[in-house]
Amino acid sequence: MIRVDGVARSFGGHPAVDDVSFAVGDGEVVGLLGPNGAGKTTTIRIVLGLLPPERGAVEVTRPLGYLPEHLQPHDGMTVRGYLRFMCRLRRIPAGGIDGALRDAGIEDLARRPIGRLSKGQRQRVGLAQAVVGDPRSLVLDEPTASLDPKQVVEVRRLVRQRAAAGAAVLVSTHLLAEAAAMCDRVVVLSAGRVVAVEAPGPDLEQRFLHLTG
Repeated sequence: MIRVDGVARSFGGHPAVDDVSFAVGDGEVVGLLGPNGAGKTTTIRIVLGLLPPERGAVEVTRPLGYLPEHLQPHDGMTVRGYLRFMCRLRRIPAGGIDGALRDAGIEDLARRPIGRLSKGQRQRVGLAQAVVGDPRSLVLDEPTASLDPKQVVEVRRLVRQRAAAGAAVLVSTHLLAEAAAMCDRVVVLSAGRVVAVEAPGPDLEQRFLHLTG
């Protein structure tokens, strides 16, 4: 479960998020949508515990897996070595590495140095490190960035599989089609506030434009 309750945070006297509340239940995929500057990044950092809120509270079922928008592992590491390092960092067993490689579709890249991977391959390495250890909560920031259409379908399937296994999944994306394809509900942010929480549908694009002005 991921629960955000009345969270607020300002920078330099300017509110980045104000009274943001939503929840992601176990087995649910929720999309976080909003234009640039809407407060998505601040909200994610607060959920991850990287930034304390000035008001409000956050509750997250752990362990928590996270895919950042820009993954920057050391280029000299192999894929397997990087996942092993992340397991040590999180103090979780390394026994789930093979499963994470398989789920992300990169078993054949396990021994390859990360510096020799394409952008799409790096993105899938990021997904593997996010799901290793079978986390109960997942935060995925632009999970389909740099992926080709086949890989996008595979990532959608992986996200839904994780939810079906009981994980609470929060997906931040600027792609309305991705939110509609992956998510059970979407949280729409505008100017740091939640302006809608609803199920995606065929008219999501028009509703998003209306809600964000």
